[in-house]
Amino acid sequence: MVLLAAYMAGNAATGTKMLACANAATSAATIVVAQNASDIASIEAYSRQMDAYTKRNARAGRLFGDTANYEDANAPARWKEFKTKSALQRAEVYSAATAWLNSTGELVVADFSLSSPSGDWAQFNTYYYRGDGTLAKLHSELRTFMGDVVVIRDRFYDPNGKLLQEKTRYLDLQTRKPKKVKEGDFQDMPIELYAKTSDLPFYALVKKGR
Repeated sequence: MVLLAAYMAGNAATGTKMLACANAATSAATIVVAQNASDIASIEAYSRQMDAYTKRNARAGRLFGDTANYEDANAPARWKEFKTKSALQRAEVYSAATAWLNSTGELVVADFSLSSPSGDWAQFNTYYYRGDGTLAKLHSELRTFMGDVVVIRDRFYDPNGKLLQEKTRYLDLQTRKPKKVKEGDFQDMPIELYAKTSDLPFYALVKKGR
């Protein structure tokens, strides 16, 4: 667990911003902003440890949903914590999240499920945080019928919030095989960047329930 301990430490990241990924792509996979390979490997190892942690503690995940009216673009977000998955499903929310805390009560993983009433698309974003609350990795998977494509993105960050590397893959929605796409082939969706755990829209509820 040396890697786990190493990535539970770090410095505070700064800022939250919306990243809208461009529709343009000419191949089935792209890699940008390549940096120190050892840093990336360490973050990957840490995220795998967190995946194993959430799997072992599946029932310990805390459930949240945005109960605001989806059709009202001006309605403010109204995040609420739910006791059970069935209660969350009955609420019929289109933005939901599961959060896991470590043994010391720090939020380390936030797993978002986003969709719309049309059912044309779904996006699954997983945020991996260090113990100091800074974002280490963001994994995103967009599945959309608007182009029949799956877009998988992995972004890696240092403790100061600097983007170290971004990897993008495009797959066919039906076959899950690599797919070449170009600008206009599909409708992309923006990915919210929560650079710190305190930026998460339900973080106040997490602190309240500790």
